[in-house]
Amino acid sequence: MSTLSTSRKDGSMESAGEANEADSVAARDALVSPPRALPPGTMESALGKFKAGAASFDSLIRELVAATEAERKGLEEQRLALEEERACWELERQRMQTVLSSAEQVTLNVGGLKFTTSVNTLRNAPNPSLFTAMFSGRHKLTKDSEGCYFIDRDGRHFHDILNYLRDGSFHFPGPSGPGADPAAASTSAAAPAGPFAGGPGGWPAYPPPIEKYLLELRAEANYYGLTGLMAAIDRYPHGLVRVARAAALNTDDSWMYEDGQDEVVMGVDKPVQLLGVGLCGTEGGLTVELELYEVDPEDFSRELATCASCAQSFTKADGTILRLMLPDPVTLLPGKTYMLSALIKGAESYCCEECLETVIAGGVTVHFHPWESPNGTSEHRGQFPELYIRVV
Repeated sequence: MSTLSTSRKDGSMESAGEANEADSVAARDALVSPPRALPPGTMESALGKFKAGAASFDSLIRELVAATEAERKGLEEQRLALEEERACWELERQRMQTVLSSAEQVTLNVGGLKFTTSVNTLRNAPNPSLFTAMFSGRHKLTKDSEGCYFIDRDGRHFHDILNYLRDGSFHFPGPSGPGADPAAASTSAAAPAGPFAGGPGGWPAYPPPIEKYLLELRAEANYYGLTGLMAAIDRYPHGLVRVARAAALNTDDSWMYEDGQDEVVMGVDKPVQLLGVGLCGTEGGLTVELELYEVDPEDFSRELATCASCAQSFTKADGTILRLMLPDPVTLLPGKTYMLSALIKGAESYCCEECLETVIAGGVTVHFHPWESPNGTSEHRGQFPELYIRVV
């Protein structure tokens, strides 16, 4: 038998058996040897990307769950708020069904005194006030056993309160009314005798009971929130203090009006309200245009602000002192300088003499600064024999 042989690379010959044995060994070695390593950037990279994506996905899921929960809570809060608002509107609807009509009569028990009026009258009070709040329908009102609404205030003043609500004005007897005493003209110890102590055309002070009533009524108006009534009461000269700067009134010589304004410049050491001024009387008739300015303390001719203005005509019947009251009290403050300027047209008037540069009245010091006005009035003579103030 012939034997198959192969030639080796080196040129030698090997048998077929030897070749088969070599192939078996190679196959066995291939089975037990480790697999070849994958090129970089294949499996490990893919696993890393998968893990990172899974973590990011988990984070997104948690954020989505949290956002959903927050949205649910927000909607729940809105639902509760809407239910609460609905309940409030329902309560308001029920209350409005019980609101009194404007023409309906009501009886108020004010400190034991009963007053019958209409809802419309009480609603005349400006808003905000106690009455507009009471009868707005937003508050539950309870009547007493006699069908009255009780208000725990002093009823002695309430008729003036109601009258103000009915017609919007305040009418009170003036100081020259019945019972007024002209001899009680001045509430200031500095007021001299003679024409400044009352007499014809005098301005007597309110008797203490009347002044006390006005102050009490103002306190009631403040409680009810009636600011208009408070302002109307303040226009009355309760608490009036006369600042008399003239020691004498010259009725023999005349004061002429041909060169412009008569002016005085002044200051106070405590806060006061200026109620009005006194001017010298006339044998004929004249018209006064009054201005009150705040002026520069270093230059009196420089006006900083206009505080008040008014005008009025007078005749001989108005007396030796012409009292011109401001429409509303004006507050004068310490540290500021003020000028009273009066443009007077008409007949000649009297003249005040021996005027004081400093006057103390009602505990307030009023100082008149040196100033020569266009028509001649100065700190020593001319016009403005007196001022009317109220201590704040």
